[in-house]
Amino acid sequence: MMAVITPAAWAEGEWQPAARLDAPRAGLSVVVLDGRLYAAGGAGLTDPRSEFESYDLEFDRWMPEQPLPRGLERFGMAVVGGRIYAAGGYAPGELGVGPSASMWSWGAEHAVWQSESAMPGAKADFSLTEVGGQLYAIGGNRDDGQIFVFDPETREWDSRDAPEGVTRAAAAAVALDDEILIVGGFYEGRPTARTNLYNPETGEWRSGPDLPSPRSGVAIAFDGDSVHVFGGQGGTGNTTLDEHLVWTPGSADWLPSEDLPSPRTNAAAAILQDGIYIVGGGSGGGFFAPFTALDVTDVYLESEG
Repeated sequence: MMAVITPAAWAEGEWQPAARLDAPRAGLSVVVLDGRLYAAGGAGLTDPRSEFESYDLEFDRWMPEQPLPRGLERFGMAVVGGRIYAAGGYAPGELGVGPSASMWSWGAEHAVWQSESAMPGAKADFSLTEVGGQLYAIGGNRDDGQIFVFDPETREWDSRDAPEGVTRAAAAAVALDDEILIVGGFYEGRPTARTNLYNPETGEWRSGPDLPSPRSGVAIAFDGDSVHVFGGQGGTGNTTLDEHLVWTPGSADWLPSEDLPSPRTNAAAAILQDGIYIVGGGSGGGFFAPFTALDVTDVYLESEG
């Protein structure tokens, strides 16, 4: 069982292991709903995986839930209105595995997936982020210059224009109160150090501080004070990183923090109580991701100051 989080451990800033997933997975998604961590999908050796698991913090165990309606990899997943929404991603179809526009939602009360309105277009390798009770699909396997916005009350999608280079593949996104931060990804065929901020209420875009070096496929989390970025791929997209970077909104630079226990890319991150959970991922990327997928869960216990 995972070590108990104590004030002393929190103050030191350290990594601790938690229970392993049922199977290794890269390109998965994780969210937190009602104090429980949920992990879904990811890369399989031949097709995307459909596993859906929940993590019980008290017993340090992953528990099986009803699988996704079909296997998904590098898709978007977010929580709004007490439901988990899973959209897009690489999915098996009549012509093989390709980008999807489909979306489903899941609630703990009935524990079944139900079909939702499809996105206006297919997206994979993108982020789905909740702000103000709406979902924002940003990025994707091609730079289409648009973001998609879903209203769970009307169950309808809308499209909004985005500046050139914002809807990039393998970028990570996270909500910062009233803005969305987009980090890294592929731009013009190579990893980039770019970051962008979007205010959904005003529609304004602005540039954030560049990462110390280009990277794609990072895991990202916001703890209420600072943004944490973990791992990813650097160089030309073939170097897997173990770096952990921290940025406090309003500051000028990203700062280094405790490195990951091992290099990983296409992992997923979420905050559960006092820890940042990094789930799955791979030690290699691109074509090799399914062959280097990890089943590990690591928890970062952040320093109080």
